[in-house]
Amino acid sequence: MITELIVRLSRTGAGEAVMWFTVLLSILSVAVMIERLIFFTTHKDDVRSLAADLNKLLLGNDYAAAQKLLETCKGFETRVLRAALEVAPLGKHAVQELATSAAKMERLRFERGLAFLGTIGNNAPFIGLFGTVLEIISALYELGTQSGGNVGAGAVMATLSQALAATAVGLLVALPAVAVFNYFNRRIKTLQTGAEALVHVLLAHMGPAESKKVG
Repeated sequence: MITELIVRLSRTGAGEAVMWFTVLLSILSVAVMIERLIFFTTHKDDVRSLAADLNKLLLGNDYAAAQKLLETCKGFETRVLRAALEVAPLGKHAVQELATSAAKMERLRFERGLAFLGTIGNNAPFIGLFGTVLEIISALYELGTQSGGNVGAGAVMATLSQALAATAVGLLVALPAVAVFNYFNRRIKTLQTGAEALVHVLLAHMGPAESKKVG
């Protein structure tokens, strides 16, 4: 019974529908890639220059000026540092805790949409393979019912090559999605490392006087 249902489903053009669905996923994944690329490009700062300026201000214990320096910054690292600076008078422990919390929040903001790319990269080949199986089932059924089953090898090969198109589409969708997913994940790890470095710069300038203010 299940076999008959699958054969009937394949003969309704479900294989082609699956292939077009895969194409739709490809369009969506490209849209996510472009959106994330724009986001990463527009949310970055010159961290080295900021670190140098910040170091000068912190040497003079001018925390207010340091906060003002970071007000217009939109990058991962600088937003984490700005959150940490706000609690600098409360001591090193407060700075570390708030920096950790801010880094997690920023990571969520920068990772938006990446789960979709990862899912597409992992599953698009299987979706394409499903479409290929349906196309092969439909093609073999049609070939088997034509001319009493006397069908040339050329016709069979042509039919199978058309069916494999769905798998090819699935792979074409998956490969860029996986590559971009890995690229942005590496970028986020780099940004997180930069944020930790900036927070350590702040901690290095906090002497015993700031730490005692916790009590």
